[in-house]
Amino acid sequence: MNINNNFCGSHNRSTDFICYDCNVLMCPACAPQHSRHSFDHIDNIKSNINRVTVDTTSTTNNDNDNDNDNSNNILSGLRVQASIQSTFDALKSKVKEYQQLQQTENEISNKFKDLHDFLVVEEHKLKVPIVSGKAQLEQQIDKQIMVMKSLNSINNRITSIQPKDNIDQSDSQSSSLSISPDTTESYQISTIITSISQSSNHNEFIQNNKNTVFYMDGTNKLNNDDHSILNILLEHNSILKLNSVSEYDQQPKPQQYQFIVSKAQINLIKNQIQSSIKLKLFNQNRQSYILSTDTNDIKNIHFEKQNIEMTNTFPYNSGVNVGDFIYMFGGLKTKHNNFTKYSIGNKSLETNEMKGIDKCSFVSACYDGHDHIYLFDRYNSPKASIYRYNINSSTFEKYSTINLDATCHHFTFFFKDFIYVFTPAIQKILKFDINNKSTIDLPIGVPKYTSRGVCTDGNGNIYVQSELGLHRINIETYEIKIFDNSKTKTDSNHSLIYLSIDGQSYIYSLRGKDRNFMFSIENGTWEKILQDDQSDRSECASTLVESILF
Repeated sequence: MNINNNFCGSHNRSTDFICYDCNVLMCPACAPQHSRHSFDHIDNIKSNINRVTVDTTSTTNNDNDNDNDNSNNILSGLRVQASIQSTFDALKSKVKEYQQLQQTENEISNKFKDLHDFLVVEEHKLKVPIVSGKAQLEQQIDKQIMVMKSLNSINNRITSIQPKDNIDQSDSQSSSLSISPDTTESYQISTIITSISQSSNHNEFIQNNKNTVFYMDGTNKLNNDDHSILNILLEHNSILKLNSVSEYDQQPKPQQYQFIVSKAQINLIKNQIQSSIKLKLFNQNRQSYILSTDTNDIKNIHFEKQNIEMTNTFPYNSGVNVGDFIYMFGGLKTKHNNFTKYSIGNKSLETNEMKGIDKCSFVSACYDGHDHIYLFDRYNSPKASIYRYNINSSTFEKYSTINLDATCHHFTFFFKDFIYVFTPAIQKILKFDINNKSTIDLPIGVPKYTSRGVCTDGNGNIYVQSELGLHRINIETYEIKIFDNSKTKTDSNHSLIYLSIDGQSYIYSLRGKDRNFMFSIENGTWEKILQDDQSDRSECASTLVESILF
């Protein structure tokens, strides 16, 4: 068999054709077998390539120049230059995307470098007096070590001329040891300071450093007469004058400092940094919407009205957004066991029964970010009931109860594996552990409100709009802040919506008619919006739908 691709193995003829469907070379005798396929002759291919190579601007169809009608295929007008250009254009597009990602990565690095540099400067500022005090003490310690070394030398000189019976046994034993200097590290002030702190008395300190600081080479034992003792006393007196104790008294005593860290403030700063620096998916076709109910239908702030009839009106904090769906639970002023599931994508509404749990009203709902929505119901009941809805199986279960003397839970939200329950009727914020089903009261003095709207920013802050103004309550630091110029007319309970756009934060209060407001957290002022709205959304559910194209 001829394995040369230039000749057909079946007909032993030159393979001048290519079949694009079968991706094989073929001879003229093979062509009838590929009559319904896309194929072309080498001469036609070269003709088209050469012609297009000369005139790269030509965009006309060259099918009429082909001798074979079946050559209307990917190479019937093989535009090599055009293909190279289109491939290069695709590469340019990918490189542009890559460079955009690189630019964003550099922006992230530069921003965190700025924060790091700021922290390094602040660290240095705090350490300056500490380092200065340490240096001053090191000088004083070094001078006193010289004095102590001189005193030890005198002591050794005197004890060496005493009768053997009066010589301390430990000194006698130590003098017989083979002594040699140690490494340079042993002479460092940090090593000496550690040795002093670990020694219970001066004898132990001298003994521990006899090979270094207090090393004696044996010459000190020579000429132990009266004159030699007087001479060494003269040397010691010179050291005392050089390192006069009075000199220490003239220097200001290094101050001692206590490093105080407010963990609550640090956590608050961390949360603020996390909320201030985010990655936002760049897609101009995706938007954020606020959806709010009234007594009859669903609306959003652009007044794209949906005339959808619902069986019940849902209370202010019973709405939860999960992916492409909005869930609303329970009744408003009348108990019932229905819930509504609204599809944002196809704008359809589905109402079902909450099987397995009691009828409820004024439900406060929150989503755990995974598989469950938790419902808190306490309206006209001896205990607060906690129900759990599984969004995958669409089933309800009675999860737990809370002994709580309150009319209803106004607002609940999920934060760092706990559910926080805002209950202003008894001026409390509760922290519910979903794992062990325990509850604790947070030590926060919640003001008493007669009517209010509530929301959270997702970073541990609760915003409360009432007749007292707009309060911000942090559940980690327990700090309460009242914003200036924030009082608006509040005549009913309602839901608030927190929205952050391009680094600016806003609170939306949508109650319909002339009671629609937007509060700028940065400016600290309310602004009236949607003044043509004729709906009444007091005590009705609202929720934020982010990054969904309507």
